[in-house]
Amino acid sequence: MRAGERPPQFVVLSFDGAGVDDQDWFPAFRAAARRNRATLTFFLSGVYMLPSGKRDLYRPPGRKRGTSDIGFQRLSRIPEQVSELSAAWREGHEIGTHFNGHFCGATGVKSWSAADWRSEIEQFYSFVEGWKRNSGHTDVPDLPFDIREVVKGGRTPCLEGDRDAMFNAFRKYGWRYDASGTGQVRWPRKKGGLWQFPLPSITMPGSGQSVLSMDYNFYTVHSGAASGSRHKWRRWQEQTGDAYLNAVRRSLHGDRAPVFIGNHFESWNGGIYMKALLRFMREVCTREQVRCVSFAQLADWLDMQTPETLARLRHDT
Repeated sequence: MRAGERPPQFVVLSFDGAGVDDQDWFPAFRAAARRNRATLTFFLSGVYMLPSGKRDLYRPPGRKRGTSDIGFQRLSRIPEQVSELSAAWREGHEIGTHFNGHFCGATGVKSWSAADWRSEIEQFYSFVEGWKRNSGHTDVPDLPFDIREVVKGGRTPCLEGDRDAMFNAFRKYGWRYDASGTGQVRWPRKKGGLWQFPLPSITMPGSGQSVLSMDYNFYTVHSGAASGSRHKWRRWQEQTGDAYLNAVRRSLHGDRAPVFIGNHFESWNGGIYMKALLRFMREVCTREQVRCVSFAQLADWLDMQTPETLARLRHDT
């Protein structure tokens, strides 16, 4: 950036798990990205590349072998999973990691050491690299990328984990960022050598209540993370979309700090959170001053700026 120049309004849309589903959300969002000038980040869970019949190949830290809190992939869905990831990468989207078994709480990733994280990461890589051998689908074209080369960061299950232990492991793989924290809509800083891209707390219109900018968190506030009353779905959908729109509007007319929004390929409350996000993409990503980018692209842009520019953006004194 030149002196005095205003930055673009960056928006990063990411998807935890990135597993194919019966509602075809993966291709739907790839299509929406093409229509709306957006690049997305897909945080892949490694167990979605491992057929359930080979579950014993997974040895999660501190848990029984062959267990996963999000299950494993159906053998018949492996070709579709590979096809979607391949298409996403060819279209310029980012493939990151959501690790494997999604273990939350005190006995989950919160308790993991740096060695545990390295084990989890190596297993993630091995499930992606070995999908053809593990599934037996030898007639399906291989992935067009080297997973060890393309992954530049990830998001931990439930945004949990000891930061020192995590970052010790992440740096050994040359990763550039972590998207596992929580915070506010502010210009990012580095910690432990990694850009910090936390999910921000944003305001829910009409309530004054704050919620993390992720579909699951809206789902929890709206209906306790269980299916809610159908007659409320439309209102909840509009409230979710408006919350995202307002967060971008405030930043666009303020210091233009990046806005991060997290999602899952889930049809909670009739898919209203996915529909709200599709509307958001139509209304925001096509704006002249907005750039809907991946986390890796945002890290690229930040790394290009001078320390003085970054200090100005962050209002450092």
